[in-house]
Amino acid sequence: MEIINVQDLYWQYYSSPDYALKGISLSVEKGEFLAVTGPSGAGKTTLMLTLAGIIPQRLPGKFKGEVTVLGESTLSADLARLMQKVGVVFEDPEIQFVMGSVEDEVSLSLEPLDISEDELHRRVNHALKVVGLDESFLSRNPLQLSGGEKQRVAIASAIAKEPEILILDEPTSDLDPLGKEEVIQAVEKLRRETDLTIILVEQDPEIIQRFAERVVVLNYGKIVFDGEPSELYKNLEHLKRFSIYPPELYELSFKAGLNSPSYEKLLEMARSGNLNHDICKFYETRSEGKPKLQAVNITHVYPGGVKALENVNLAIGTGELVAFLGPNGSGKTTLAKILAGLLDPTEGKVLIDGKDLRSFNRLELASKVGYVYQNPQHQLFCQSVYEEVAFGLRLRGLPINEIEEKVEVALETFRLGHLRDEHPFFLSKGEKRRLALASVYALDPDILIVDEPTTGQDRVFSEQLFQLLRELSYKNKSVIVITHSVELVAKYADRLIILRRGRIIADGSPVDVLTNDAITRDAKLKTPLIAQLCKHGDKKS
Repeated sequence: MEIINVQDLYWQYYSSPDYALKGISLSVEKGEFLAVTGPSGAGKTTLMLTLAGIIPQRLPGKFKGEVTVLGESTLSADLARLMQKVGVVFEDPEIQFVMGSVEDEVSLSLEPLDISEDELHRRVNHALKVVGLDESFLSRNPLQLSGGEKQRVAIASAIAKEPEILILDEPTSDLDPLGKEEVIQAVEKLRRETDLTIILVEQDPEIIQRFAERVVVLNYGKIVFDGEPSELYKNLEHLKRFSIYPPELYELSFKAGLNSPSYEKLLEMARSGNLNHDICKFYETRSEGKPKLQAVNITHVYPGGVKALENVNLAIGTGELVAFLGPNGSGKTTLAKILAGLLDPTEGKVLIDGKDLRSFNRLELASKVGYVYQNPQHQLFCQSVYEEVAFGLRLRGLPINEIEEKVEVALETFRLGHLRDEHPFFLSKGEKRRLALASVYALDPDILIVDEPTTGQDRVFSEQLFQLLRELSYKNKSVIVITHSVELVAKYADRLIILRRGRIIADGSPVDVLTNDAITRDAKLKTPLIAQLCKHGDKKS
């Protein structure tokens, strides 16, 4: 039975010169698991807002076409009543939070429903259990949780309503790899049990291949593919044209010259030493001499007694590209903020070139360390994209021509040139993240710390970003990346530092760390296929 129907849909935001959606026609069956993917800025979030009725009822713009959800036109449906049947999880969970505790936040979505207090508590506890959060989270403030924990709470709030349709806009982008699978698997279990219809916006091809029955690809506001995931990922021409990467098994099989994806054949090639050398190319640390950045006996306890870090010691060399990995809530972001001087440790100290970080004034520190927040909205405040990138350069008192040159380079580097006059508020989350990166990149700091830079980005840009970070390390910049993109750091990082429960549990080369079963299990990491294969190749050699 058809539950959503879209006919010849066009949508243009009030502030935009072009249509964000162009001639979209789409139908979704009851109980279907539909994935929506495509490049950053392709119109995926706009389509989700349209399916929820938020467009055109709550956002100004030009609407043409027809959208019917649960038998009602979104032009005339009572939006409050519709939202009781349609659960929506936005790509930025923070914009959904208005209450001071997780319990109140999840309960808020249930207030319009005519249910008893006992039923309300049952639904809240069940929803939290589905997303992997226990009762200890009920009293915690949602805004003080890690990025991944916030996403779990947002999903729980939508699930608690027991909707007929669940729209998830990149809902697990900040989760660790195993956490992402756990949450999607739990939602998929709900679908099987309740005939829930799921529409998932997702960049991760592994998730799409494993869970979705059907995938729609958007590009420049148009549907350019609609079919089964396997049909999409085995067609190299589709992938190149739509700037999409396949699951790792498909990708490595293509690179190895196989006609079809085969784990067994790849493993056989690895054991016999016949894998292409480029496939097993890993970077090794190039650090020499004194460390550029050091953490010495760092411990941090947040108000309320939550210990985020305990006796952390590390050293980052000049020219190193180092990745911090670990489960959500393991202390990665806390450590990064302390290293950048944004947070004072409860105990211990940070050294830059052997000098205590606290001895630098703010302007000196800004030239030494650049920090890009996990949530880009925490550092965007200007009236245009251009002015956002120029702001820090103006504070330094640079000549106008030099500012203009640096801004233009940064905008082009991060694919923002066409948005130079746009207000940051109207950018997608992926575009906001690129803008935050561009504004720090333009300042050319000695040490660059980037928190989850690939969230909301398509794989093509994510690859380009890591190549750029790699190039910065060659220019003797020290680069730290916090990420859950295990496949990318396996390809580009010199070193992986793994945190769990506020402690460093591993520090070494990507292939050594990622093929250690005890470490990957403790850190909730998935061992990339490339690391497995190349480890076998090392044993053969």
